[in-house]
Amino acid sequence: MRWTACAVLILLACRGPRPATPAPAERAAPTRPPFACASDRCVQAHPRLPDDGEWTCADQGGATICVGGEPAAGVAAAPGDPAWRCGRRHGTPSDQLGPRICVDPAPDLPDGDRTGWRCRIASDPPARRVCAREPNTWKLGAGCGPLHPCAEGSDCVAGTCALPLRTPDCWFDGDCPNHHCRFGSCRGTLP
Repeated sequence: MRWTACAVLILLACRGPRPATPAPAERAAPTRPPFACASDRCVQAHPRLPDDGEWTCADQGGATICVGGEPAAGVAAAPGDPAWRCGRRHGTPSDQLGPRICVDPAPDLPDGDRTGWRCRIASDPPARRVCAREPNTWKLGAGCGPLHPCAEGSDCVAGTCALPLRTPDCWFDGDCPNHHCRFGSCRGTLP
């Protein structure tokens, strides 16, 4: 028995140190796919999605919310995009949309101006993110205060409307016991 333990220790010592796997925060963020713009309309040909699964997505007040997550046929599983927060859809949905909800509170924009664009995900193949310039509309990232409250489901943090850190769990109002789904979450909404 002692010889076996010694042999294992010798083998491990001969292999040398292994490189450490970087922590998720140390890994490089995925590069943002470019937008092609013509006048006040821009299209991102390969928008960032939660992962390589099948998703139905919508933009709400500057956040992108997706439902689905079923693996695509013939596609090897890959790690998800770390910018997305994902959770299980509340209740037992009877539709075919899927069991997962994911929210990106800061989706890609043509020039990074969160309040200057209205965007949507066009899901018909191939998927693409379509943004039209629309200045001065309320979005996450807009200023807030006593005279400019944030939309229901978002909070005023340091003078800017932001989503609270919570696990997404709804797509429709009917997914929630309180019948209020805001920014992909039942929690924190009015009963």
